Amino acid sequence: MMTSAKTIFINGSAVTIDGKDRICEAVAVAGNKILCVGSTPEALKFRSSHTDIIDLKGRSLIPGFVDAHCHAATYGIAQLQLPCSPRDVCSIEELLRSVSQRASITPPGEWILGRGYNHLSMREKRHPTRWELDSAAPNHKVFLVRTCGHLAVANSRVLEEFDISPGTPDPDGGKIDKDAQGQPTGLLYEQAAMRIRMQTQPSPADLETALNKMNADFLQLGITSLHDASGVNPEEIRVFQKGVREGWIKIRLYLMVRSAGSVCQLGDTFLQTGLVSGFGNERIRLGPYKVMIDGAGSSGSAAMKSPYPADPRNYGILNISEQDLNDRIEHAHRAGYQIALHAIGDKAIEMALDSYAKALARYPRSNHRHRIEHCGFLNDALLQKMNELEVIPALGLPFLYELGDNYLEIYKQNDLERAYPLGSLLKNGIKAALSSDAPVIHPNPMHGLYFALNHKTKSGRSIAREQKVEILQALRAYTLHGAYASFEESIKGSLEVGKLADMVALSRNILSTPAEELLNTSVDLTMVDGEIVYRQPTL
Repeated sequence: MMTSAKTIFINGSAVTIDGKDRICEAVAVAGNKILCVGSTPEALKFRSSHTDIIDLKGRSLIPGFVDAHCHAATYGIAQLQLPCSPRDVCSIEELLRSVSQRASITPPGEWILGRGYNHLSMREKRHPTRWELDSAAPNHKVFLVRTCGHLAVANSRVLEEFDISPGTPDPDGGKIDKDAQGQPTGLLYEQAAMRIRMQTQPSPADLETALNKMNADFLQLGITSLHDASGVNPEEIRVFQKGVREGWIKIRLYLMVRSAGSVCQLGDTFLQTGLVSGFGNERIRLGPYKVMIDGAGSSGSAAMKSPYPADPRNYGILNISEQDLNDRIEHAHRAGYQIALHAIGDKAIEMALDSYAKALARYPRSNHRHRIEHCGFLNDALLQKMNELEVIPALGLPFLYELGDNYLEIYKQNDLERAYPLGSLLKNGIKAALSSDAPVIHPNPMHGLYFALNHKTKSGRSIAREQKVEILQALRAYTLHGAYASFEESIKGSLEVGKLADMVALSRNILSTPAEELLNTSVDLTMVDGEIVYRQPTL
């Protein structure tokens, strides 16, 4: 007896991302798996009286997007905090007004937390100071995290609570900014900010609200799987599991565990359990062991081999020593973990690859799929070494769309010519996966696809145009390569019979859409596990 389909998509342009890059008309779904990929008549053979027939009318049907590096809970929490992104405030004056308004409805002594300000997008082109925050909220603890997540500014009440004074030395892997008189300005880099962030974690109830928001927003954008790079703590894992168990988290989860110098040893705790990457099921799995090597590209704290043009003393920030990194990587590698190293600057990427090379030389392991997160500034030698070691980049290419104008101000032109080089990586056979790093930037995959094809910033300025790729290459990086980066390419990432029915119907035929118009493409339907979880009335 022939299996009947629950859902059949017909009359479309199904971009399979299979080994032959087939473009088909129709896809039939039975249960949570793909039953047929072919012509409309072929798919309709599986029709029954209960089958939902969806006429795509020429729209593209693609595999669900895999965001290979984002911060799911942080994205949701940011929606609950003080809005201070470039979409919300354009100047220090506007930011302070927003802080003051929040203070007026917040009990004295409590925290005012915000995420997403970008000093380079403000009229003054600088960070707010502790004294300015004091004036806006003299009776509250104010802590605002820059969009990159690597810098934050605190007011005087926060600095006092955490004993940050003129005599406080910089912590390992961090920096306390001070003025000409030696007074802390409130600006904190890397581990100096992380210490405070660890003490302002959301409650379980706020986490649940945040993840509900994230799930809805991401599904509307066609994201059906994500790799959470926050390095989840036990409370967060419990809420993730609750959401999956109760069914209100639909997105498939691959959860990293984090080690971040002397501040966060959670990743090391996980190593002691005996659990390793891959533990779990198709809805939620334990992912890589993550270590932060350097800072952020858009804040000028990525570790570079040459100094930043604006400051010959600034080579960026290293969060970890070479010896400590080698020890951690060897330990996690021997335990059987996949490893994910945050490295943006060429100095940090060099450290990452050297550390991987030492661990693999001493303890050879095939199919390790160790990763470099973001992987911003590559040269030919680093690219060749990455290829030899079979390391996967979870590429932060969309940074250059939303924050590219900042990069043009911060970096030398010759560095930018090879920034986040998707074209060179793919030409060398490296399975680069694309990611948003949300909430650092907006999670919309169309931003990444647009930049991959056009190499233009949000304002229309060009960066590294020789790194442009074709639409099928960019889609593969955002789907199948993301699945490969989590060892799941055999079950998802392409439209093939027997794979999980995770797919997205777009608002148009993406293959015939001019590259310049990709930003006008939206998602009309998202399916996860054979269930339609988002649908526009127009489809």
